[in-house]
Amino acid sequence: MFGLSAISLCLMSNYGFAAEKPAADDIESIEVYGKSYRSTGTKSSLTPIESPMSFEVYDNKLLELRQVDTVNEALRYVSGITPENRSTVTIFDQYTIRGFESYRNFYDGLPLQYNLAYNLAPQVDAYATQSVEILKGPASVLYGSAPPGGMVNQTAKTPQASSEHNIRARIGSNSLAELALDSTGAITDGVNYRFIALARSRDGQQQTTEEERITIAPSVTFEISEQTSLNLNLYYQDDPKMVPSTPLPAKGTLYEASYGKLDADAYAGDENWAEFAREVTMIGYKLNHEFSDSISFLQNFRYTNADATQQNSYDFGLADADKILTRTAYKTIEDAEGFVVDNQLAVQFGLAKTNHQLLFGFEYQALDSTFDYADTFGANTPTLDLSNPDHSQFNAATTAALDSYRQFSRLEQSQRGFYLQDEIKLDALTVIAGLRYDNYYSVTDDTKSGISSSQEIDQSDTTFRMAAIYTFDNNIAPYASYSESFEPTSGVDTLTGKAFKPTTAEQIEVGMKYHNNDATTKVTAAFFDLRKQDVVVNTPDFMKYTQNGEVQSKGFEISVYQQLTDTLDVTVNLTDMDVEVIDNPQNPALEGKTPIWVAEQQASMWLNYFFNDALEFNGGVRYVGESQLDALNSDTVPGYTLLDAAASYRFNDSYKIGLAVSNLTDKRYVGACFDINGCWMGAERSVELSLNASF
Repeated sequence: MFGLSAISLCLMSNYGFAAEKPAADDIESIEVYGKSYRSTGTKSSLTPIESPMSFEVYDNKLLELRQVDTVNEALRYVSGITPENRSTVTIFDQYTIRGFESYRNFYDGLPLQYNLAYNLAPQVDAYATQSVEILKGPASVLYGSAPPGGMVNQTAKTPQASSEHNIRARIGSNSLAELALDSTGAITDGVNYRFIALARSRDGQQQTTEEERITIAPSVTFEISEQTSLNLNLYYQDDPKMVPSTPLPAKGTLYEASYGKLDADAYAGDENWAEFAREVTMIGYKLNHEFSDSISFLQNFRYTNADATQQNSYDFGLADADKILTRTAYKTIEDAEGFVVDNQLAVQFGLAKTNHQLLFGFEYQALDSTFDYADTFGANTPTLDLSNPDHSQFNAATTAALDSYRQFSRLEQSQRGFYLQDEIKLDALTVIAGLRYDNYYSVTDDTKSGISSSQEIDQSDTTFRMAAIYTFDNNIAPYASYSESFEPTSGVDTLTGKAFKPTTAEQIEVGMKYHNNDATTKVTAAFFDLRKQDVVVNTPDFMKYTQNGEVQSKGFEISVYQQLTDTLDVTVNLTDMDVEVIDNPQNPALEGKTPIWVAEQQASMWLNYFFNDALEFNGGVRYVGESQLDALNSDTVPGYTLLDAAASYRFNDSYKIGLAVSNLTDKRYVGACFDINGCWMGAERSVELSLNASF
């Protein structure tokens, strides 16, 4: 029945990787998160292995094993995803799923509210995360506006009745120092609590940059009756020091300059100026009520209040075509306030030898945000000699020059969606059919250098999903699915004078899932053809815009898990995609080109070796293929291969020590480029030692 318990998979295959040695006769490990949990892929209790789609779960045991702090780090060994395009940047998680860029994460089934226009994007620390769940392909039928490649949902750690307390201390490279607490248990009969707190500081990879974080996340669940539960939760995060996006030129990163190539810690900013501070408060509740054994209702609500201040710089190109970088400085002040509520009514019934689980949903969200921007446009902004950088040049004159350009924007957004899903089971066949209608409305008021303007968007779209999977007696389960998505689009067509309509996408996917009876072998494979349509395209001089562009991503993903012995298992992932612009009437030179940020070929392998009940060794190798330097594909950013390793030793039931090393050989590489003036170095070697005390 819907909503009774959460299904969390052992970390194997593309359902995850084993962080602890699994029992040989367990196909899945069951962990109760609470009555209000419903899976990311279907908003039901259907597990990934039963789902007719690419849906994967990675639990907190894996996140802890690899000492993951961010979503980007959690996605390093996931097929079909190019993570860490800008790994030196910490203010957002940027990745591509099946070739399409995303900055948008979900938390406990609700979007982390972000206006998608500027810099204030909330993040949830991995320490407060129970699992990272990934749904590939269009997801609008359940979640409304969403990027076409898919979505990443972090589920929250929830209160448990059993008393468990964990303290984690970490130290590591770049002066890492962290202390964290995770405590849960019963306050009284029917009332359980969880309290999560974390304090972390370290130097950023780029010279003179720093990171600091304080997280507090208390929650309480009231079992009001056998049929009703209420979870109240707060998530507060203060990030007084973060690393914004400060690009470097291709000369010196990708290409040799007169001084050679820049090191992995190269930086184009200034310590007297650069800063990013963010504060986020989220308050929510989950109300779950079971009217009967076949009817249940879940209301999931969250209020968000956030603000951020940024001072940063970006480059205007190389003055001497080699080492003297011209820069402009800017400052942003942002705030955002909003809420989102998702109402789900689940009804189970039988009809003509079939079992139906109907899901009726209504979601409403609103966000009010402001953006205050000032820029020097290069006036009184010191240049930087990349061959001998001085990161302490900015002064009061630079601040005064911010009046070169001023902008203030206010953006009010709202979206409401109605959706219906039927999950049908007939013996070994499962069919999912879903339909959703969304209406998006926004008003943007801009004042740019004293000139005011306003823009209104009122757009609606209907999305559909149909999927089926059949499990044979030998556990081979072929599946097929069709899904759609949409994203609101601002602007006016210069050819017709009409407002743009939403950008849409559709995907056809066929695949196969298999596991043997003792779960020592698991295989999943998927072929997909994903097309993003009604893309706004422009002439090279940006004087004309129209909405008839199209981008296609098609490819193949496979994941194989094999338990080789009682103490050794291996997981292999392969991805091969072909992503290209297939239609751009305004700029035909882009047709046939691959978008930036995308690595079309990827491969990874992860090994777990359980030396004994106390000692465990883990290691992996990941290959990320080449990506494009710019939209015209004038050159490529070379691919790279990295090694990672981890080990843990449990002294007893209370104490455990862990060591994790990413980029073991400290390989220098370029993560990605936007164009010849904008490149970002890849993540350097990181070594982290942790001590966990449980009681």
